[in-house]
Amino acid sequence: MTLSQNELEKIGMQALDDFMSTFNSGDPNAWAATLNYPHVRLAGNRVQVWNTPEEYIRDNDVSQLKDKSGWGYSTWDWRKVVQAQDDKIHIAVAFSRYTPEHKKIVTYESFYIVTCLNGHWGTQSRSSFAGVIDNNTAF
Repeated sequence: MTLSQNELEKIGMQALDDFMSTFNSGDPNAWAATLNYPHVRLAGNRVQVWNTPEEYIRDNDVSQLKDKSGWGYSTWDWRKVVQAQDDKIHIAVAFSRYTPEHKKIVTYESFYIVTCLNGHWGTQSRSSFAGVIDNNTAF
């Protein structure tokens, strides 16, 4: 079945909305469920790979981000689908991090790749200028 560009854009945006809402929730199991594996992140001149949800959950306790940067939540500033086909969507994005008091900490531009594996649409790869807060973290 061939999906229209409009359908693919809706799928990609929903995958990113799920990614962001679960990240903000601080629930590592829910956040890991929004991804496809192996999950790859290029940031801070490092390539990080998590092969399973269990590995991702082990390494990504968002309390580390809260402790090190005062982070409270993040939002998408803008998102643009730049390429899409029936099993993969490339999306350029910008996101901002805020304190719990709604003060902007920082904004980053990034590139996300959303894929469909075994019927599940999820973020599989990210390239970000955000750097790495701590060893093995995805933020």
